[in-house]
Amino acid sequence: MRVVSTKRLASLILAILVTLPAIASAAGVEVLRDGQAALRIVSDVRGSTPAGAAVLRDTATWLAESLQRAAGATLMVGEEIDDTALLLIGRVEQWPEVARKAGLKTGNYDDYVIATRADERRIYVLGNSEESARFGVADLLRRWGFRFFVPSPKWHITPKLKNLVVDLTVAEMPQLMERRIWYAYGMSGQDLKPLLLDYERWAAANRLTLRGLTRTGHSYGNIIGRNQEAFAKHPTLSAMKEDGTRDQTSVPNARKFCFSNPRLIELVARDRQQLLAENRRSNPASFMVSVDPSDGQGTCHCETCQALGTTTDRVMHLANETARRLRASDPRAWVGLYAYSSHRLPPTIDVQPNVYVQVALGFNRTQYSLPELVDRWAQKVSAIGLREYYGVEAWDWGLPGRARGARVAYHRKWIPFYADRNLNGVNAETNANWGAQGLGLYVASQLLWNPKAQVDPLVNEFHQMLFGDAAETMRRFYDKMESAPPLRPATLLPLFEDLELAWQQTDDPQVRSRLSDLKAYLIYVAKFREFDLVRGRNPERGDTYYASLQSLMNYAWRVRHRDVIHYYALARRLCNGLPVQDQRLEFYMANKDREPIWKTGDAFSDEQISRLFEKIVADLRADGDPTVTFSRHLDRVKVAGDDAGPGYIHATTQDKSIAVARFRGGLLGYLNAAGPQTAKIGIAPTAKPITMTVMMRDDVILEKQFHVRDGDDKFHDVEISLPRAFEYRVEMTGDFELRVPRETPFVFESSVLRPAWISYSGPHYFYVPQGTRELIVDANPRLSLMVPGQGRRDVGPADRVPGKSYIAIAVPEGTDGAMWHTTTQTRGQVMLLNTPPLFSLHRSTVFVPREVSESEGLSTQP
Repeated sequence: MRVVSTKRLASLILAILVTLPAIASAAGVEVLRDGQAALRIVSDVRGSTPAGAAVLRDTATWLAESLQRAAGATLMVGEEIDDTALLLIGRVEQWPEVARKAGLKTGNYDDYVIATRADERRIYVLGNSEESARFGVADLLRRWGFRFFVPSPKWHITPKLKNLVVDLTVAEMPQLMERRIWYAYGMSGQDLKPLLLDYERWAAANRLTLRGLTRTGHSYGNIIGRNQEAFAKHPTLSAMKEDGTRDQTSVPNARKFCFSNPRLIELVARDRQQLLAENRRSNPASFMVSVDPSDGQGTCHCETCQALGTTTDRVMHLANETARRLRASDPRAWVGLYAYSSHRLPPTIDVQPNVYVQVALGFNRTQYSLPELVDRWAQKVSAIGLREYYGVEAWDWGLPGRARGARVAYHRKWIPFYADRNLNGVNAETNANWGAQGLGLYVASQLLWNPKAQVDPLVNEFHQMLFGDAAETMRRFYDKMESAPPLRPATLLPLFEDLELAWQQTDDPQVRSRLSDLKAYLIYVAKFREFDLVRGRNPERGDTYYASLQSLMNYAWRVRHRDVIHYYALARRLCNGLPVQDQRLEFYMANKDREPIWKTGDAFSDEQISRLFEKIVADLRADGDPTVTFSRHLDRVKVAGDDAGPGYIHATTQDKSIAVARFRGGLLGYLNAAGPQTAKIGIAPTAKPITMTVMMRDDVILEKQFHVRDGDDKFHDVEISLPRAFEYRVEMTGDFELRVPRETPFVFESSVLRPAWISYSGPHYFYVPQGTRELIVDANPRLSLMVPGQGRRDVGPADRVPGKSYIAIAVPEGTDGAMWHTTTQTRGQVMLLNTPPLFSLHRSTVFVPREVSESEGLSTQP
């Protein structure tokens, strides 16, 4: 396929978008003539609130500045409506007949028309709101060849225009009423304000929601803050805890309510009514207020609340009562909330018709798959949307392919899927990691406006318009990125090599500027790998850890204005709580008297980035460490693979209902609760007393010592009360046998840092991620495993790669993305180096790190 250069492609676009309409110039309206302005731009702010008028004025300026860059023309911008040639931007309310004749038949907030009136020498861009009028201007710019692929202006495409005639009448009505992609960590401070403005322009240019109408975010903290005196005076407004006391000590943003309390219901209804009135002073179209609970698990345990039903029923009772009271005085009023956390499952009670729910597409520990969960909620409420997770810093760290938002395949499948099921909005959290997610979020933005849009042309224009003669090389680069390569030299180097080749294929300075940004991004990826390896091997977070953190954060700081990684989100995760806990305040990002130690140095130039890039490539080629680190945020998944039954000890009878395994020298395990439950485990010391400690973060919830028992009943039965959904850490010392029922969500770790010493037991199941070409392990004296399609293979020290301390096992074609298992002949210390180092004792109990389930789109249905 011949690649079209950037300049050539721009010419082709203009031939289509500009020359053809000029043929019908007698019926059209000139915007540009011989590179000069042929009309004025007018923002009609009549009837708008100050906030709405600001949107219209900004939109008019944006259009004028865009055309100035494209043609060098200076277009006058004002508010005077006269008989001269005009491009008028305003609200349908002021020009209803124009909108009607242009085909606009609805009053929906985001609908707009573009109408050409040649006899009046006017082009009207009219929206049902100021926001939608801005969408109309974005539509015009797109038709003229402008593109805003990512927020950074370096990644915008501006066509070369000389003569521009518009002869267009069109009415646009998006299928989804909300199309929001937003930064979870924001862009704090004046230093990052230019990046925030770039994001807002990108969102507007791609017709995403900036000034929308739905309200579903966590609200209880806001309600408490607006009614502090009432909550201080009446403790019974707050939830009753399990110990019978009222929760008045939690921070407001974590506190739950007593849902059945009549005083609480009246307070919330009155407060939300007042808030709606306040919102309407800024935006008269406002109709919804949030009644969503505070973040995190929890409910009220008083008898009256428990009598309301499930934890979701209690939340919905308050939502219903608030919705009923609002509707009585205002038929337009709605309340909104998430289906999330303790109120994720659908209610058993009826729901008021003016309650809107957004189903959270993360943290799914229910018995349903996500599509099933959405479907069940859709049967309960009259309007439903999605609370999406296009990027979560603690899950993806801005790394290639790990965030949903970065994956074209995800959007291609799921946005149309849900849109066909009466979805009316997507509210997607992400962060400013544009090096990884640029292509994916561009495609998402177009599908959110039109779920039936063809994806391949969008991908093609991204590559061709941004990279010109290097388009096909960059297509391969982004394909590799989307596959979420593990952080090891063999899988990272091909990305670096693609950028090296692309650089050689073009001398276009604009293309090379974008390639420099991507080089800067890959340097971050390599530096994060270095930090991640140090972090995994230094859980105590000593000087070695902090030296590596300083290097990573200093680099992130110095490339922050390239907008390829979200340095602020990274700092919030790594330089917030832990430096305080470790008393390393020189790293703390929020010191009032000093900047953190890593905020030093000027921004890297493109030349400096190129030199660093070359050094990283050389370092990766010399690096023989195959270790890949994985998080311990775990998702339960359903994947392919053989089932050899529960684990058992060699030379004993396999019990089909319960697993038994034997270990030496201690073990680190995880209990992955989907909600409050009692987990059952049997443990039998084989020689000396052993200790089991169960931790929820740093809090001990169970600590017990066990002694050897004589006779047949050697197992101690342990019941562990797990208070909420969480990954609980289980530390066991000494030598012992373990007995685990099928319903206990237990896995154990066998990593470089915490290898497991397995004593003649198996099968133990582990997941081999998609794209894995060789399994990297170590074992001493023996790991016995079943290689799919090849049968049993026993490996030990004699099988190590010459000169290395690991063993490489080829993964047969078609057996990646599946469960493998060991056999009972395994004896000794075992380490998994490049796959998630987690073993299950039951084939049905499969947990993988969240970045793996996200990047591979694994089903979270048990």
